[in-house]
Amino acid sequence: MSDQDPLPPLEWDPQGVQIQGFSAGLYQIEWLLVTVVILYLVIIGLPDEGALGVLAATFGYFIFSLLASRLRFFGERQRWLLALHTWAMIGFITWFLYSTDGVTGPLASLYLLAVVTSALTLGVVVTMLEVAAIAACQLLLLHLLGTELLTTANLAPVGTSIIALLIVGYLTASLVHAIHVSNRTLLKMASRDSLTGLYNRRAFDDLARPIHEMARRSGRPYCLITMDMDGLKRINDTDGHGAGDQAILGLTEWLQACKRSSDVLARYGGDEFVMLLPETNASGGKHMMERLIDAVKDDKLSISVGIASYPEQGGSLEELFGHADSAMYVSKASGGNRVSIQSVA
Repeated sequence: MSDQDPLPPLEWDPQGVQIQGFSAGLYQIEWLLVTVVILYLVIIGLPDEGALGVLAATFGYFIFSLLASRLRFFGERQRWLLALHTWAMIGFITWFLYSTDGVTGPLASLYLLAVVTSALTLGVVVTMLEVAAIAACQLLLLHLLGTELLTTANLAPVGTSIIALLIVGYLTASLVHAIHVSNRTLLKMASRDSLTGLYNRRAFDDLARPIHEMARRSGRPYCLITMDMDGLKRINDTDGHGAGDQAILGLTEWLQACKRSSDVLARYGGDEFVMLLPETNASGGKHMMERLIDAVKDDKLSISVGIASYPEQGGSLEELFGHADSAMYVSKASGGNRVSIQSVA
């Protein structure tokens, strides 16, 4: 099963984690921006011209952020809504700087809030686009305020500000990407078997439960299969553990070749494997395993298989595991290399 299989909650979803985890923080950043603007207006005072426009824009931006937080503006993976917030932030800052003639003053650093917000959640490309938009806004402000653009004295502050924004945005986005890579690696280590690369016991249990709940609600069947290799201890004792590992890897290749994309396969223990087959009854699972047993003979592999299906042989995962294990031991006691289904009275 590839790393891209969409089977939550074991796959790391950076976009979902970013948006769900950062939405509350975004509103706080927006309210911080409004607070800074209000403090500035209280301390410095309203501009002589356009005071009403500044107050209206500030009030409107605050209402926009407040309504977004109360109405749960963000849905799952809706990155464009988050981008809309950052662009609205840039627009509000630009209007405020224009109304207060503050394009070359310290308030121009307010653009950092939008850049950091974008870098934390939207990635390098979108962040660089927003920095380019900010550069265009600053040049436009200089032009609208009647400043001569083609002078070193006027371009230097703007250029320095844009470079700072580029560095902050790129480093923040790169750090977030590195954190996601680290989290993805740790998650893989926690959910995968180190030898075979299959899901481990913990991962299989986490994946099986939502499938069971879906089957319970829909009334559709699924099949649980437990497998145990025959003679692995003998291989380890006579040929060494390296040969035993190769036998396990050989069986893993056969299992991966026969499974469907919707099936969940895991190494449950040392020589024990489990497979869950959605939308499959016991008869279908038995047919698949019999074909597998016939195929692995070419590699001189032998497995004992037990099968239990929902809902005929149990209403819970625990019951199904019990019946499948019992059937597997029947196969092993009968000489191995066969498939058994335990009948339920």
